[in-house]
Amino acid sequence: MTTPGNIRRQLTRAWAHGVLLHALGIVTSHPHALPAPGNPRRQLTHGRAGVPRRALGIAITSHPWAPPEARAWHRVRAWPGVLLLALVLACSRGSEAPPTPLTHEAYVWQRDWSPELSGALTDVLPELGALRVLARERSGPTRTPVDIGVDVEALARSGRDVVAVMRVDGTAPLDGISLEEVAVHARAWKARGVRVRGIEVDHDCATPALPRYADWLDQERARLQGQGLTLSITALPTWASSPDVRRLVSIPDDVVLQVHAVRAPTLFTPEEARRFVESWSTATGRPFRVALPTYRVRLRDGTRLSAEPRDVARFLTGLRERPVPGLTGVLWFRLGHRADPEAWSPPTLATVLRGEPLTPRLTPRLVDAGGGTRDIVIENTGHVDAEAPARLTLTGNLEVLDGVGGYAPRGASLVARTPPRLRAGERRVVGFVRGTEVSLAVP
Repeated sequence: MTTPGNIRRQLTRAWAHGVLLHALGIVTSHPHALPAPGNPRRQLTHGRAGVPRRALGIAITSHPWAPPEARAWHRVRAWPGVLLLALVLACSRGSEAPPTPLTHEAYVWQRDWSPELSGALTDVLPELGALRVLARERSGPTRTPVDIGVDVEALARSGRDVVAVMRVDGTAPLDGISLEEVAVHARAWKARGVRVRGIEVDHDCATPALPRYADWLDQERARLQGQGLTLSITALPTWASSPDVRRLVSIPDDVVLQVHAVRAPTLFTPEEARRFVESWSTATGRPFRVALPTYRVRLRDGTRLSAEPRDVARFLTGLRERPVPGLTGVLWFRLGHRADPEAWSPPTLATVLRGEPLTPRLTPRLVDAGGGTRDIVIENTGHVDAEAPARLTLTGNLEVLDGVGGYAPRGASLVARTPPRLRAGERRVVGFVRGTEVSLAVP
């Protein structure tokens, strides 16, 4: 991709090469440099394939017919050129501007607003520049509209830019559906003090339906003119294979590529996500953002899928080390809070977002509960959500041992078939014990 930065780097390197040729070639003009007997000066000034030895800067200083003082003089004169070259190349590398850091935003996708969610909006991570809030849904065979009971005052107090989102089921036809349905929410929020930036459509249509989707989006975009609202859409990786994708992405102001929950039965893998963003970048040639998961989900057959912080962090590290052309930011799906056990805790999101070490700190201990009984407690004292140990072993004279919260006694141990996940800062009682000289250990 030709950019002003690329052109500058190419010119700098070309200048550096010119300096090398000049600095090392200047030695050929020394008065003691003699031509070889029986051969014109060309033998001294040209090497293999007609390449000027002056450009190579090596032949004359070692020529057998040159006097010793000439050879020594050439070696002295060559060193400043070599040093100058090293300096120039170092400056050339240093002049390359680092890639622009990715921006970060988050989705607020809860359909039932709780006091905990409203409270979480007053303590949003400073790195999150905007919130994209689910405002309206059109889903099911009848496409019945559902408006979300958003806490508008909490949005206003957050002080963040806000994008109002309408979700339209991917299987639903777009006939009779308009962007005005979500634009009316955006205007109402703005009138109540929310910093509304725009609206977004989340419509995961099939790839063959892209031409019709583009037609609809183009018409609806025209109706939004003059309202001061930006338009964003979500996108699926499979759309990159369509010849209509370039037309589609040229219509909105912003595109968010979803790379999670794309292919069953996986929720997210960093390798697949990398392939998705690279393919999208190549296919569209336009700026875009990527949506990354922060949640767990249970399938109908009971299988649990989880976006592991380490996997997502590895994907982000890859983006920092090898930037993808056109990728400008990350959308986190979704913003969690203390009463949402299926989403990452805010400390975990902060740790992954900032590229900090993901070191779990789970501390089991015994806490006096009175009457000779002690609670068996596990506390997550770190900044990362982590799975509790599957087994806790006790020693001493045990009189009574029992477990709660999925733990059951087995001999002198408490065992959990499915260990619970403890959020950062969470403390959980998993059993109790009565006895003397009791101590606790994790095998």
